[in-house]
Amino acid sequence: MSSASPPAWPAPPAPKSPSASSGSASTRPPPASAPSSPPAPGPRPSSATPTSSSPRPSRSPSSSSPGTSSATPSSTSSNRALRPSADVIPSPPGPLRVVCYTRSGGTFQPVKVTLERLPESRVQLEIEVDEERLERSLDAAYRRIAKRNRFPGFRPGKAPRAIVERAFGRQGLIREALDDLVPDVYNEAIEAEDVPAIGQPELEIASLEPLRFKAIVPVRPTVELNDYRSIRVEREPVEVTPEMVDQQLEALRKRHATHVPVDRPVQWNDILIADVSASIDGEEVLRDEGAEFQLREGETLFVEGLAEAFLGLEKGKSRTFDLTFPEDFHIERFRGKTAAFTITLREVKEEQLPPLDDEFAQSINADEFPTLHALRERIEADLRRTLEEAAENRFRAAAVDKLVEIATIEYPRILVEHEIDHLIRDAMGNDRQQYLAYLQTIGRTEQEFRETWREAAETRVKRSLVLEKLAEAEGITVSAEEIEQELDSLVAPMGDDAERFRQMFATEEGVATIRRNLLSRKTLERLSALARGELQEEQA
Repeated sequence: MSSASPPAWPAPPAPKSPSASSGSASTRPPPASAPSSPPAPGPRPSSATPTSSSPRPSRSPSSSSPGTSSATPSSTSSNRALRPSADVIPSPPGPLRVVCYTRSGGTFQPVKVTLERLPESRVQLEIEVDEERLERSLDAAYRRIAKRNRFPGFRPGKAPRAIVERAFGRQGLIREALDDLVPDVYNEAIEAEDVPAIGQPELEIASLEPLRFKAIVPVRPTVELNDYRSIRVEREPVEVTPEMVDQQLEALRKRHATHVPVDRPVQWNDILIADVSASIDGEEVLRDEGAEFQLREGETLFVEGLAEAFLGLEKGKSRTFDLTFPEDFHIERFRGKTAAFTITLREVKEEQLPPLDDEFAQSINADEFPTLHALRERIEADLRRTLEEAAENRFRAAAVDKLVEIATIEYPRILVEHEIDHLIRDAMGNDRQQYLAYLQTIGRTEQEFRETWREAAETRVKRSLVLEKLAEAEGITVSAEEIEQELDSLVAPMGDDAERFRQMFATEEGVATIRRNLLSRKTLERLSALARGELQEEQA
């Protein structure tokens, strides 16, 4: 008996590179453009757990002139300023003017700073630099310009400042100075006042003399869990019915079915080998030759009506017809348009299922399933375990969503943008050319595609933030012993290679990942216990 499995067609193709794209599409539908539901809850420290370092604006010419630019962080300033006050960021939104004394070159330099808390976890700093500090920066800028340029009558770097300033102008000198001065002053200000910056600032130069500029920077999210210990969630019961077991048995029979060529017109459930092409207004938009697929009643084959067109067709025959794409079709450029289809049938195969008896059970695994009854029992047990796990995951997700619902959360938009990056990279891989080719196939811009992930990204960010806060509120930690135990369980199945794999997992990065996973697991377990009401005595 042949054990050939029926092909799962249509299946998502890998995105084609632009060089290979000819403007035609495959009949196999592409991957979904966005998740139908948010991923399972769990902290993602890489995007929703900000670091405490202060981003340093890049020294780019764009930051030296009026206008807004997003500066790229390159390092954290090592100058730790002296603080005249304990805290200059007010709890309610609103400005507060302070004079920030920073140490530079052995002397104290006053920098006037106004801080204002903005919505979405942002802080605006309005900074004015002392004239003496600006003059020293201008002197350093003059020396850099003198070394880079030639001035008649002077050796490189020896031209006096007056000559250089006459050639470049005072504003040119100031702009040169800003490349170093603005990043230095910005970092001194946020470090002196402990502004918990987590991203790159937006810089805007207000005036050159006196030097005043504005920096808007994202800061650490704020999370209040409120009365989180009152959360209660009902866990849905799990039931495994005989009909569910029968469905799994039928699926097993299909996987062990034989496909026998037949010489008759096409019927439902036949396995077909066919050529399919389509054109819109004379332009070919689809070509798939030798496609093999099963014709299942009630399932759409690329577009509504295509599957039905194969019914009654005989081997070697062709059929031409028109179909109109629906307005919500997944490829935008096809929506509402009528295409001329041509199908040619190469071969018809009939699916023949094995009889459902003890012999079939033994063909699966004679040692484990001597009878059909033994196979049914295993299927029922596996189904129950799978359904219990799914019910527990839904219960935990509901508990996390309840925690998000009662919490007060404020976070910067940059966290959502980073999470969108993660989601797209997880779905599409790291090949940018394939990614761009896929966007061309579905007829969307990169920004439009990113928007389809925004809701899921926001959900993940909120879940991650509340779980991180819950771990902190409940004092949940991960010990070195727990990490060792987790390492043991990870390498246990590796046999003789266990020690090699242990060394791989035991790296600094590997241990950090294990710690995060364990912390996430323990936090979710704690939340589940709270949602079940199991910690009422402890609460009392």
